[in-house]
Amino acid sequence: MKRIMIALVAVSLAFTVNAQQNGYSNYAGLTLGGGLNTMTFSPTNGTQSLGLGFDAGLHYTHFFGEHIGLGLGAHYTYANAYANYDGTVVTPGLTHPANPGVTYDLHAGFNNWKERETVGVLGIPVEVFYRSMLNEKWTFIGGIGIQFDLPLHGHYSGADGSYRTTGVFPALGNYVVSDVPEHGFSTYDDASDAKIDNLGFNVSAILDLGFRLALGDNWGLYLGLYGGYGLNNMISEQKDVSLMVVDNNNTANIDYHGTFGSNEIDNLHMLRAGLKVGIDLGWDCRDREAERLAREKAIQDSIDAVREAERIAAEKAAREAREKAEREAAAKKAAADRAAAEKAAAQAAAEREAAEKAAAQAAADRAAAEREAMKAAAEREAAEKAAAERRALAERTKAEAVKQIQAINATVYFETAGTKAKFDAVTDGAIHAICEALKADENLTVTVYGHTDNTGSHAINMKYGQKRADALKEYMVKLGAPAKSINTVSKGPDEPIADNETAEGRAKNRRATVELK
Repeated sequence: MKRIMIALVAVSLAFTVNAQQNGYSNYAGLTLGGGLNTMTFSPTNGTQSLGLGFDAGLHYTHFFGEHIGLGLGAHYTYANAYANYDGTVVTPGLTHPANPGVTYDLHAGFNNWKERETVGVLGIPVEVFYRSMLNEKWTFIGGIGIQFDLPLHGHYSGADGSYRTTGVFPALGNYVVSDVPEHGFSTYDDASDAKIDNLGFNVSAILDLGFRLALGDNWGLYLGLYGGYGLNNMISEQKDVSLMVVDNNNTANIDYHGTFGSNEIDNLHMLRAGLKVGIDLGWDCRDREAERLAREKAIQDSIDAVREAERIAAEKAAREAREKAEREAAAKKAAADRAAAEKAAAQAAAEREAAEKAAAQAAADRAAAEREAMKAAAEREAAEKAAAERRALAERTKAEAVKQIQAINATVYFETAGTKAKFDAVTDGAIHAICEALKADENLTVTVYGHTDNTGSHAINMKYGQKRADALKEYMVKLGAPAKSINTVSKGPDEPIADNETAEGRAKNRRATVELK
């Protein structure tokens, strides 16, 4: 009878726990999703197609009551998109180093060319959640909020198709030059994997809808849908170069800058939509511990009541037995009954002691976990502060370099019909200062303009203007300036600053100037 009553009490309490298992205040777990993880953009000379990707992350949610909660997390999103080109893209007004006096138009004919863009993003979601318990097992959970995205990496590569480059020379009656690889005119069918370097911080609106299935007293399985869209433009730096550019240092190379690294797009937004699964652990930090202790006390009180009833019944039976049997037999039975009761009491005391020890260990574990969480938060805050200081220092250095170059009057004069520069202390110091600024920040670029007087033909003067610009660039490179940061352009006799009718005026017009691009 005692065992039956104890079993009935335990079953009743077990059903009570099961009915409450979806009502925890705290949830933490892992999620994995997949679907339309991509970017949206509009290429000037092509079209876009969406791609698939995945999302994986950690989450923590705290419910302040029965329905409303706040969630935080950390997610990694792997997104893909495609840019498609099928047609001709024309870059006009180029000058080939082999014939600087003649301009031409670069025609890039794309034949079903498909470029793949891949981006990895670290996201920090902040969401407000609503939950509704449907039954003992299922709970509906919906969330809406924002996610802060930080790009971790970006790459593009050719996925399919080909493109062919040709040169059209208007001055030669639109003469077409093709299949000359040594001058950059050929057919290409691939673009090697290259880095995307102009992606910035993004804020997305996000939505989650799903259901939680209770797997036990604490564990749960989440199944649902997720979606999100970027609210701001992820392009941090607008590129001003064309999709295809001839490398002036090696005319056999065609520089393919990619959709994100050229002037093909000026707007980019993240897009997420797909299915999500997750596993989580639910627990309470405050009232649930008191409830657990109350349930344990109720079980113990029920057991004690059953034992008390059994003791009374045993005493009554003993008295009846003593009335019907000899005193010695009755005394033996009573002694046996008392020994059994004492053994049961000792067992109950041991069980209570073990339960109290387990509760104390659980409290210690929770305190240690909270200390580790506080330590991790402090370390993250310090890392973010250091990163912000490094970015601010880099911006100040670049701004100072730009001001320094803009403030310098860098004009170098040349001898008649030659490329030998005439330096004095002031001019040479200005050139040295510009070179130091370019070495300090390789993202800065300058343009060297070569000028002549009007002596001789225009074509000859354009040639000398280019040679003077190249000579000054060569001198700056010897001083340590990066060659890729210096562009050269010939102005010939077209922009005089003095009267070409006098020797003094012509001497002032034979010059090269350095200007910030």
